Amino acid sequence: MPDGIARGTGHPITLTDGTTTRTREMTPADLAPVQALHRRCSPDSRARRYHTGKPELSRAGWRLLCDPRRGTTLVTTPAQHVDHIIAMTSVMRTDRQGVGELAVLVEDTWQFRGLGTALAAHAAEVARSQGHHTLTATVAVDNAPMLHVLGSLDAPPALESNGPVIDVRIPLCG
Repeated sequence: MPDGIARGTGHPITLTDGTTTRTREMTPADLAPVQALHRRCSPDSRARRYHTGKPELSRAGWRLLCDPRRGTTLVTTPAQHVDHIIAMTSVMRTDRQGVGELAVLVEDTWQFRGLGTALAAHAAEVARSQGHHTLTATVAVDNAPMLHVLGSLDAPPALESNGPVIDVRIPLCG
């Protein structure tokens, strides 16, 4: 757990149905609940996030997401069930200075309630605070929900088609 962040605290998000969630930085202790999140997600949801349907994170993938030198990964829980992770959001560094890569995974039963949109907005705040001026995302052309989420950010995304995926660049204002 990062210094000063207790399990019940973090960034609050209220969903469209009034449910409150908490988003905080992921820690190595979150491995089991993150793997459980992946198993609860449909193969389609995992494929939208990773472009494959893998049921769990590999050890190497887990180490990457936990390494603060590589970026920041956030986990989201219902406010009243802080050990039950329902979403994971990453802002990872790229080889381009000031450019972060955004990725979001939301458990199927929590989708279409405004969580993905709120997580993307929070991730943009995190990216700005880390000195990023741009977020990128590689999104399957048929992933309309994620394209909608990215379109909801403050700046209009620039889209570049690359076969079955779209590379999205979002300038971060402010």
